Amino acid sequence: MKSSLRTHSTRVLAAGALSVALLTSAGAAAFAADPVAPNPVAGTSTNAPNLATKPDQPNLKPAVTATTITIRADRTEVKSGQSVTITGQVKGLKAGDRLDLQRYDGRKWATVKTVTVKRGSSSTYALVTKLTGMGKEKLRVVHAKTMSPTVTITVK
Repeated sequence: MKSSLRTHSTRVLAAGALSVALLTSAGAAAFAADPVAPNPVAGTSTNAPNLATKPDQPNLKPAVTATTITIRADRTEVKSGQSVTITGQVKGLKAGDRLDLQRYDGRKWATVKTVTVKRGSSSTYALVTKLTGMGKEKLRVVHAKTMSPTVTITVK
């Protein structure tokens, strides 16, 4: 009797271990499988939606690139009342899209100037603004929820 109980227990333990192993490997394979094909367009952002067209699905839109904005000031130090030129590049925007130059006043960001992306532009922008405050001025360029890094200009 003792021998058949041991054999039965061994079989149940082996069957349970095998079931756990099969379920774990199937779950891992399903979790690791990527239902969306990788984006074949070079240079697109990984956070952009993948809408790359496939030969068997002609109705999809072409790949979408993420919007990026760079910023550069022509000077890092000016006297009060002097102008500063802010330049940069944009990617993922179309003609007519609005860019806002914003200034941080210590509590919130406020729009100082606005420019639109021009048709046929080389994806660059330029804004000229006068800084009249004293101290460090923080500026950035914004389009919808995309914003450039902040540049700091010292006004004396």
